[in-house]
Amino acid sequence: MKVLYVTNSIGLEGASVALINMLEYSAANGIEPLVTCPAIGTFSAKLKQMNIPFIVIGNPLEIYPHIYSWKSYIKYPYSLIKLILEKHFAYKKFCSCIEIFKPDIIHTNVGPIHIGYLAAKKYGIPHVWHIREYQKEDFDMHPFPSMNIYLKRIHDQNNHCISITKNIFEHFELNPNKDKVIYDGVINKYNIKPINKKKDAYILFVGRLEDAKGIKELLYAYNEYALNGGKFNLCVAGKGSDEYKNECLDILTESVKNRVLFLGQCKQNKVYELMYNAAVFVVPSRNEGFGFITAEAMFNGTIVIGKNTGGTKEQMDNGKENTKSEIAFRYINLQNLTDLLFKAQNLTYESYMNVAQKAQKVVCELYDKEQQSKKIYKYYTEIIDKNYG
Repeated sequence: MKVLYVTNSIGLEGASVALINMLEYSAANGIEPLVTCPAIGTFSAKLKQMNIPFIVIGNPLEIYPHIYSWKSYIKYPYSLIKLILEKHFAYKKFCSCIEIFKPDIIHTNVGPIHIGYLAAKKYGIPHVWHIREYQKEDFDMHPFPSMNIYLKRIHDQNNHCISITKNIFEHFELNPNKDKVIYDGVINKYNIKPINKKKDAYILFVGRLEDAKGIKELLYAYNEYALNGGKFNLCVAGKGSDEYKNECLDILTESVKNRVLFLGQCKQNKVYELMYNAAVFVVPSRNEGFGFITAEAMFNGTIVIGKNTGGTKEQMDNGKENTKSEIAFRYINLQNLTDLLFKAQNLTYESYMNVAQKAQKVVCELYDKEQQSKKIYKYYTEIIDKNYG
């Protein structure tokens, strides 16, 4: 089966890592893949390392340009014209890929890219659209040319959606007769490690330094926690602009600043090491689509404190359903988060291990890479059988 993938991946973040985890099993599942991406970067380097063929087509995210300063306001017409031209040329290159590669399925890896859908419709090829984000609610994205057109496209009979959570499925009112909920493959359950019994005294955050990821909310809570006798330090792993980092530092009082360590962006093996040793992992994202990092933290045996919204909430709900008890601590507001930092700090060894072990078990059952890749391959075969059977 030949599958042509459309991505907007340059670096190795949630959506691109999820696709790589799926492609890892492409040969075993009988899939011949070809991946298109917008530019050369760590994502394409990983594909090259895996011997997965790829082509650079320069496609943009198909969303309206953000206005975040007076300069971006003045440049808005130029940015919009640039988007339209980039989309036009990327579409032409993508159509050339189709004519040469002749795929059985076109699979778009994220919601805010439409050229895969449009080309699939032109050539009469089934299209799979991976819906990983709410767009407006999590990243303040506004689809180009409009949300109504995006909704019409994802509900098209030639389109088949994979939603990464039940909540996103319901949010977009997807069709259970043709669309599926398939969680991302995150971990290899056979690589599980025993939980670290001697945790280091720090709280860990991993993610981009931006409002959508909730880092400022965590810093406000941590500042209150530290000023009132909290014993754990805070490590922040993730990239962001110097300006935004300075805004984050301004939240902290002078006596607390030396207890917060900004590590910058870390490679996955380093992130896993940080998780393995961390006492607490906090996921304060405003409305996470899935929460890749939440599953990774649980797999690495760290207790998670997560905001009770979106994909983070769904992962915690799944855990409670499977184990009949909570596998993480949920918070709703800032004071609640501060209180839970103290609660995590004061857990007995037995209580800590009980929560961490249950969470690790749930992640192995629900988010194993090989298992999830097989579900997607099965979905492909169902689509082809329906269209050509």
